[in-house]
Amino acid sequence: MPRTNIPEARKRILQAAIQIFAEKSFEGARIDQIAEEARVPKSLIYYHFQSKEHILEVLFEDFIREYSELLQTSKKDTHQSKAETMQSRLQTLYKDFAIRNADIIRIMFIDSLKKSNRKPIIYKVVDAMINAEQANAVISNSNHSYDPNERRIAEFFTGIIPLFSYLCFSDSWVDYFEVEKKRFDELFLRIMMSTHGAYHQDHQ
Repeated sequence: MPRTNIPEARKRILQAAIQIFAEKSFEGARIDQIAEEARVPKSLIYYHFQSKEHILEVLFEDFIREYSELLQTSKKDTHQSKAETMQSRLQTLYKDFAIRNADIIRIMFIDSLKKSNRKPIIYKVVDAMINAEQANAVISNSNHSYDPNERRIAEFFTGIIPLFSYLCFSDSWVDYFEVEKKRFDELFLRIMMSTHGAYHQDHQ
């Protein structure tokens, strides 16, 4: 019988929920499956969370908060600096974050693709990026202005979506098309630099 005083139970429940949601989808997942995966009593889940929907909400909030903190590591970034350092950042900082959060990104992707969803959670990733840039501009006394709507579109459709798609499909892609993973990564990075990287180059 699982103990109810398991250390860091809340963290274990969230980690189990990510795995179950990613494997079975949010709709297909059940609280008892999360409890079994986390090795905690079902009642302990309801002690920490009101419902399955509450668990998902917390997961998304944690992801956005971590992403916002990641953006704060480059407070004085400009289009020029982003263009110059994009390749190394994609290969290290952002790639590490994305790989670490690959399953929650899958869940976010699936949830955002629902036809009935008028406010996809994935848009909050764009909000976090724009908010961080505006805050950084104030901190650095930057006079550089840009069209925020254009920036949102550029970041979302040439940056965020390709990167998230890479995470969700790279493993199955290399298997299906029988391409070496290292080669696939090189080609993806080259294409990202020719699209998203080119956007920042053009707006220096």
